[in-house]
Amino acid sequence: MGDLTTVEGLKAELARAFERGDAALAASLYEPGARMLPPGAPVITGESAVREFFEKRFAAGSDGGELLTVRLDDYGDVAVEEGRYGRRAGEQLLDSGKYLAVFRRQPDRTWRWVTDMWNSDTN
Repeated sequence: MGDLTTVEGLKAELARAFERGDAALAASLYEPGARMLPPGAPVITGESAVREFFEKRFAAGSDGGELLTVRLDDYGDVAVEEGRYGRRAGEQLLDSGKYLAVFRRQPDRTWRWVTDMWNSDTN
């Protein structure tokens, strides 16, 4: 696993999970009780639900994307990031939009997602 001691390292590891189609790796980057708030869908809570979400994304063809930071505020063991995302399948852009993420530093000093909310430009 890559360097998870920074928010940027955590995001880079998620990109690697997308490239590999590795839902277990993607889910491991979230706290066990993390919440995902995708547009037009119910709230996703917990490790198995997050893994299932990524399994469906990868099965549907998602294999890459980008997370571009607009603003990152660090409050010690909590960080809040506003950004823009793009989700791809090969060279085809599947979805893009804005996101807001809350991260928490873990006791081992690594970061994990706590809340992940995004707003699609296409919905």
